[in-house]
Amino acid sequence: MSGDEDTDEILLSRRNLFRLLGGTIVLGTLVSTIDEEPPDFSSEESELQNLAQTIDSTDLRDPQKNSMLQSSIATTIESVNNSLSEKEIDPTGKTPSSTPSVGAGNINQALDYYQELQQTLDEGESLSGKIESREIATLNGEYFNGQSNQERHLPNVESSISKFSKTVATHTPSEQPPSTQKLLPDRDRVSSRLSRQRTVYKKHADMQELFLKVIFSLNSGIDAFEHSSFDSAGRSFQRANNKASVQIDDSLKDYRVTSYSLTLGNYSQIFKLYRQAAGNMAAACAEGMSREERNQKIDLGIKKQFKARDIFADGVSF
Repeated sequence: MSGDEDTDEILLSRRNLFRLLGGTIVLGTLVSTIDEEPPDFSSEESELQNLAQTIDSTDLRDPQKNSMLQSSIATTIESVNNSLSEKEIDPTGKTPSSTPSVGAGNINQALDYYQELQQTLDEGESLSGKIESREIATLNGEYFNGQSNQERHLPNVESSISKFSKTVATHTPSEQPPSTQKLLPDRDRVSSRLSRQRTVYKKHADMQELFLKVIFSLNSGIDAFEHSSFDSAGRSFQRANNKASVQIDDSLKDYRVTSYSLTLGNYSQIFKLYRQAAGNMAAACAEGMSREERNQKIDLGIKKQFKARDIFADGVSF
């Protein structure tokens, strides 16, 4: 082999080596680029957006919706956390390479919000149970014949209502980047409607307290009437009439705290009947009436009470 041929062969070998090395470098760069691509969070984001839509379409003023939303939130949080774990994303939002991920950070901020909302709904669920128990005690405390002349008191729920209010206050919207906001419901609306739910609880509690006051005044009047103290009886019946004059916002009348409780509209109907009952009984205390006439008007009042009692039993309006 001549010297020129040896030189050509060496050059060819070098070219092949450079091509091989060049291909290796390109391939290595490609693999490195693929490894550094951020994780795909589209499935997690989709789950959170679906949850946000569910919350936005739910009437959060209604205490009965709390349980359903709690379940939806818990299911979504568990699913998203499991998915993040499979991608080796830790709670700080870091990827397997310990590089902070914007996508993971947005998801974790959204999860924090939903966990706080779940806690608020849990407080509401607990409060619903307490107010339902009070309602049972309230309605079972009625007497038609003056057997009880002692004013009764219900378990206090003011501290529970206050606690619910404080958890609602934690949902005051803070600044969030658009990439996080798209994973959340309308936070202003959530806060506003939860505040309205608090009003529903408070109104139910107020109606229960007021009901016992009306019953106490009626029973006092009946007791005085049976002892022929008509002036005293008339004053008691008038107090009952005044206390039963309640106003309930039409926008709240359909709300009940549990599926077994009265609606606020039911309370409105009940107090209307008690005003009529108290009015009939007060009329029985007017001067110049025979005992028979007095008894007839008292009986009319008691019939109104029984009509109200039907609402207790059936939860329907008259």
